[in-house]
This record gives sequence, structure tokens and C-alpha cells, in this order.
Amino acid sequence: MTFAWTPDMETGHPDIDNQHKQLLATTRSLFEAWQVGKERQEMERTMEFLLEYTIKHFADEEKLQEKYGYPGYPAHKQLHADFQKLVQGLAAKVMQDGFTDELLYEFCNAIGDWLIDHVKGEDIRMIAYIQNKEQAAAKARQ
Repeated sequence: MTFAWTPDMETGHPDIDNQHKQLLATTRSLFEAWQVGKERQEMERTMEFLLEYTIKHFADEEKLQEKYGYPGYPAHKQLHADFQKLVQGLAAKVMQDGFTDELLYEFCNAIGDWLIDHVKGEDIRMIAYIQNKEQAAAKARQ
């Protein structure tokens, strides 16, 4: 698992791209901390940050979608909600059962794989729509 940022994940929206990079980097940090046997407390802090940052990121994306009247907003918001349930369930298992190999691997994969797929598909489409709306508005002002 590398959870590496790649050029094909670039949406063209600096704030959203930076948040995506932070989410991937934090997921990678959690996985690496587990691999080298870091303290459970450090891994818990990283996991909690990741959960909180995901909520913030989704809220920021959803505000953009509402602002620009993105037609895919309801479905996109539901994807975010479904993902939050999945990750919160996995985090609860980790907190209850401990940082087992299987659970931590599942947690990191759930976040990393979903995020990469979501960014490359849903988020790139969403940002392209927003950029087109911004360009149309700029032309209309000229």
C-alpha cells in the first residue's frame, strides 16, 4: 500500500487537491506507524484525525456542489454518507478489538482505495462541472 498522490488524481481545484493529498498522506502515516510498531496512542490520534478530516473535506466538497448547483450532488452526498458509515464502523472495530493486522489493513484500504477511486471518478467530474460553470460566468461578465 502506497497511498501515493498521482497526477491523474489532480482535479484542478487547489483546496480540494490539497485536502485529498492530506487524506492520502495521513492514511499512509497510519499504515506506516502500524508497520513499525508505533504506540497505540499515536495510531489512535492519527485515525481520529483522519476521521475528522474526512468529515471536513466532505463538507467542503458538498458546499461547492451546492454553490454551483452540481446536478450530481444528491448522489455524491450519499456516497460520502455511505463511506462515513463504513469507516466509522471499521474505526469502532479497531478501537474495540485493537489494531490487529486484519482490521488496520481493512481500515487503511477502505480509506485509501475508496478515496483514490472517488477522486479519479466522482471528484474530477464534479470539479470539471464547477470549473465550466465558473468559466461560463466569467464570459457572461465580459
